[in-house]
Amino acid sequence: MFILNESFYLDYLQIKVRWIRSMYKPVTYKSDMQYPHTIAWLVFEGSWRMIVQGKEQTAKAGDLLLFPPNTLIGLQAGEGSIRYLSMCADLKIGNLDLVTLYGLPALTPLPSSAEREKLVSIWRHSVQAFDTLGELITSRKPATAPSDANTHMIHTDVSLSFLGLQGLVYQWLQQFLTIMRHRLPDEPLRFDHRVMKVCDYIQHHIDEPLRLDELAGHVHLSVSHLSHLFVKTLGLSPLEYVRKARIQLTKELLMHSTHTIKEISERIGYKEQSQLSRLFQQSEGMSPNQFRNAVHASLSI
Repeated sequence: MFILNESFYLDYLQIKVRWIRSMYKPVTYKSDMQYPHTIAWLVFEGSWRMIVQGKEQTAKAGDLLLFPPNTLIGLQAGEGSIRYLSMCADLKIGNLDLVTLYGLPALTPLPSSAEREKLVSIWRHSVQAFDTLGELITSRKPATAPSDANTHMIHTDVSLSFLGLQGLVYQWLQQFLTIMRHRLPDEPLRFDHRVMKVCDYIQHHIDEPLRLDELAGHVHLSVSHLSHLFVKTLGLSPLEYVRKARIQLTKELLMHSTHTIKEISERIGYKEQSQLSRLFQQSEGMSPNQFRNAVHASLSI
């Protein structure tokens, strides 16, 4: 009898939803945006011209659009209105973005089919479940926050609603990958578990000084061997990965929290706020506060 013990699939295949919405953009809407999460659209009415990472795309009814984390998206006004289903999520295999890992295209026309209709149905039900969860969380929110910052409150009804949403989200992911199956490799992807283990270690110790010899020692490798494996697997060195992970977490905290830049600096392992501000400016071409203002002004994607 088969027993699913601790395995790659349990540990590494992850999906975390930020929002699921049914959206409308009028002809006058215009925005440039860049989110630290994967964005998926399914257009069901109208068309829209956009610039994605400098390349022009025209989305129309029946198109599935996929924007990996940190994709620069420019929506151009004056080209018509559009209605679409939207999902913002972290779709990951380990610490790697699934859309980027598989090299999935930004725009895929989906011909009318039973598979597409099933995806639409699951997506619409997910929108309803997400709205229901939001209403429950809002209604159960206490008038005053717990006096102990380490205290979390778990409500049975919220938990049941959340589990229902999670079930739909995994159905969505299964149907999405079924539709995209022709673009996925037949041969299995191969991951060096030592690289993945170091990535996990970095994520859990992001607020600490991280040295290359410490990372190599965590998986009992020499510094040169670990560096070789990282470049071979991820295309960058371990310390470059640390820097990117810190910038990524900074973006998420700027988007989803009210933490000050100083608090964020400490949370990602920089003693001085100026360190974070300088590195963020170099990486993103704007200050952390400018990024926060920009992303909050364009949350209606």
